[in-house]
Amino acid sequence: MAAFTMIELMVAIAVFALIMIGVIACWKCIVNGTQVAEISAAACQRARIGMKTVETALSVAEISRANLRYYSFVNDTSDQKFHMMSFAGRMPASFPGSGYYGDEVMRRVSFSVEKDKDNVNNLVLTQTPLLAAGFEKTSPYQIVLARDVSLFILEFWDAKQNDWETSFEPTNQFPPLIRVTLGVGHAGDAGDNNTPFALITREVAMNTVAH
Repeated sequence: MAAFTMIELMVAIAVFALIMIGVIACWKCIVNGTQVAEISAAACQRARIGMKTVETALSVAEISRANLRYYSFVNDTSDQKFHMMSFAGRMPASFPGSGYYGDEVMRRVSFSVEKDKDNVNNLVLTQTPLLAAGFEKTSPYQIVLARDVSLFILEFWDAKQNDWETSFEPTNQFPPLIRVTLGVGHAGDAGDNNTPFALITREVAMNTVAH
């Protein structure tokens, strides 16, 4: 009876091992690709939701120069990556938190990036009734709009300079346009926090008529 020689067995085992290594490598690529795609899709969804809320709030913002204590437009762009803004507006029924406030449609809203208990940066919406001191519900309502935020930048259109500026000092008026950039997730290595998975930029025309 014919039998395999030791050399033939060793060659067969080596070929089988090479095939299995190739199969395992392909499987790892598929798994890693799926994980990256899921993370990217989640980051894009969070960025869209967060940006939509910011756009909605800016589109209904109002200023009353006679009551700047309540209507002032405040922003802080001193941080390189994470800016903040706060303003008053007549929030629609579909706006987050509207059910909590009922008929109190005039509210002050703030958008800022804050760290959670896991040291992750999140885009947080904070809002209170416009005349909070006169209402029973004075505690602010907060909700996380986007998690793992890597960038939240505000830019303001300067008609005189015909260019975008990174600061806007007046509190009694709005710039004609506000450009908002929101980055979510981190596409780089663990030590690289500068490349977002999802990056969205929107320009919002402001109501510059104060009353």
